[in-house]
Amino acid sequence: MLVYKRIRATIGESPIWSERNQSIVWVDAAGHEIYTCSSVSGITHRYSVPFDVTAIVPTDNDSWICASKQGLYLLSSEFEVASKITDPCSEQAHLHLNDAVASPNGEIWFGTMNSADLESPDGKLFILHQGQLVEMDHGFSVANGIAFNAALKRAYCSNMFQRKVYEYQLDHSMTRIVRKSVFLEFDESQGYPDGLTIDSLGNLYVCHWDCGVVSYHASSSSHIGKASKLGEISLPVKHATRCTFGGPNLETLYVTTANYELSEDETKRYPHSGCLFAISAPTKGNPEPWVKKEVTLPSLLVAS
Repeated sequence: MLVYKRIRATIGESPIWSERNQSIVWVDAAGHEIYTCSSVSGITHRYSVPFDVTAIVPTDNDSWICASKQGLYLLSSEFEVASKITDPCSEQAHLHLNDAVASPNGEIWFGTMNSADLESPDGKLFILHQGQLVEMDHGFSVANGIAFNAALKRAYCSNMFQRKVYEYQLDHSMTRIVRKSVFLEFDESQGYPDGLTIDSLGNLYVCHWDCGVVSYHASSSSHIGKASKLGEISLPVKHATRCTFGGPNLETLYVTTANYELSEDETKRYPHSGCLFAISAPTKGNPEPWVKKEVTLPSLLVAS
């Protein structure tokens, strides 16, 4: 288990493996920082953006889309702001964007949350298609950790503070929910489901906030909402936030963590909290999906 100690984020989030650069990219969701670390040279770079970043998503032309507390932004390859895309929470000061990912068909999906009351079910799940905002689901106490099983046309999302992970059966275009079911539900001892990712076999990896583990689960090809636990990975932290596969042959699991609001005793007990971990994965991953700008942002193509 390799620990990247050079960067200690308050809330490390949104790790993305960049195949073209052979590097891992992630953010500090409690600040304005984006980090990159080359797996070849080991050099880490830090970039600051003029908004409260919460997640980052690659596009198909080497640019980036950032979710933030101020909305969605399009960034250049060097993380410079190109334009603002949208903000569905602009008229509701207590709500803001949280996690965001690219779907296998090039859409961007993102969730929202109530920052004033984390347990309030005000969060929603959105996609952006042809520049239009589409609400997919609602009633989330922090919509988090979106992931996709392309083979089965399914999506997953954590309803974090309700301790549930939903499984959605999507239509052929992967832009409409056909059925919804609770895939996983955790008790207090298991913490809260945070970030999610899918491996090459269709298994769902779940990072646990307040528990410090990454669990992984098989889904049923014939029934949604049917999960079988395969195993878990324990980390020397209190909060595991999100993970992704990267490295040669996508056999490394990168996991971001947080040192958010730890007590003095917890800080001593978990000195690596907030660091990025690189772990030999028990299964192989999938390549990182990209947002297809011609599908998602047709009106902003000139801005890149």
